[in-house]
Amino acid sequence: MNARGEKPSWMLLLFVAGVATAAHGLLVSPGPRVSASDADKPAGPRLRHVLADESSELSRVELAGLPAEAIEALRNAKLSSDQWRRLFSVTIDGRKSPLSMLGDYSIAEGNVRFLPRFPLKAGAQYRATFDSSQVDIAGLADVSPLELEFKTPALPEAPPTRIAAVYPTGDVQPENLLKFYIHFSAPMTSGQAYRNVRLLDSEGREVVFPFLELGEELWDPSFQRFTLFFDPGRIKRGLKPRELFGPALIEGGKYTFEVEAAWEDARGRPLKESFKKTFKVAAPDDRQPDHRRWKLLTPAAGTTQPLAVIFEEPLDHAMLQRVLKVVDAGDAKIAGTIEVDRGETRWQFRPDHSWQPGRYRLIADNTLEDRAGNSLGRPFEVDIQHPITRKVEKTHVAMPFDVRPAE
Repeated sequence: MNARGEKPSWMLLLFVAGVATAAHGLLVSPGPRVSASDADKPAGPRLRHVLADESSELSRVELAGLPAEAIEALRNAKLSSDQWRRLFSVTIDGRKSPLSMLGDYSIAEGNVRFLPRFPLKAGAQYRATFDSSQVDIAGLADVSPLELEFKTPALPEAPPTRIAAVYPTGDVQPENLLKFYIHFSAPMTSGQAYRNVRLLDSEGREVVFPFLELGEELWDPSFQRFTLFFDPGRIKRGLKPRELFGPALIEGGKYTFEVEAAWEDARGRPLKESFKKTFKVAAPDDRQPDHRRWKLLTPAAGTTQPLAVIFEEPLDHAMLQRVLKVVDAGDAKIAGTIEVDRGETRWQFRPDHSWQPGRYRLIADNTLEDRAGNSLGRPFEVDIQHPITRKVEKTHVAMPFDVRPAE
């Protein structure tokens, strides 16, 4: 259920699983450091806050020192998520009442671990409790209730966080625009996105439910890039949300996308200022990108000049950072840096070392999309009455090019 009481669209739920998995993978690292508040606790069952990195954003809470039989009993109990939360809870203190944290529970190295779903806030007060009376497990009957209060370290002073960029950057967008990427100058706080973004029409009226509000926000691992999808139910023809509300963007219209300054960064501070992006809306883009229309500007051997690729239309900014690569004649990947500019219509690759004479290939995954979600492999819009049956055999396309000595 979203902030406005509606169920989110069924579309794009697979995106959530992938993003959540990537984020969870960063929360634990080897060599835990116990916070100063609980480092001197006596032996025996005890709660502790473990810092997994120099930043308090990457940490967990552990129950250590349980007898082996208690650990074995917990392993065999197969507790539900609700039972785990009642047995072992972690809350952040609020001004009115503590807020229970979402997270995952596991048993590793003889310890019971709570791994937060989102990074802990710097300088915030937390409380962890373990109460064996909340579940009926014989092996835990002799474990007394435990409690731990801890505060995450405050971060050093830094300039106010601002919005560094919003993609796509163009002043004209297709009616079936799929998403915005919002880039911040520093890590942000999760859980505040949908109440701090809005879309206004040319009369200044707020567009109703234009975005897909997911229960788990789509952040990159650094929490500096947020992906905001338009509700695909308002984009795809024949779906109920489009029939009820119409498309979120209408061809010929003028819209303003706003981000409120109230959105807090990881330090709990509001943004330096609000952000506005005004754009016009063109006809829907239902055509797939065609790599045969791309233009390659090749560098000279013995230089670190960039390979430049000019696209016929703007492509997805984030995907351009990761789904294109350059390989040599032996299929070895060339190391280098990527730059995307000219309204996401130019991709440049500058090698770490000078180009050597020979044949190379530019490899692009078939997943590469344009602004409307049309990929090299298939269009985003699929007619419900006449679905596409063509099978995509290739997972990528390859464009050969030669590097020759400078004349």
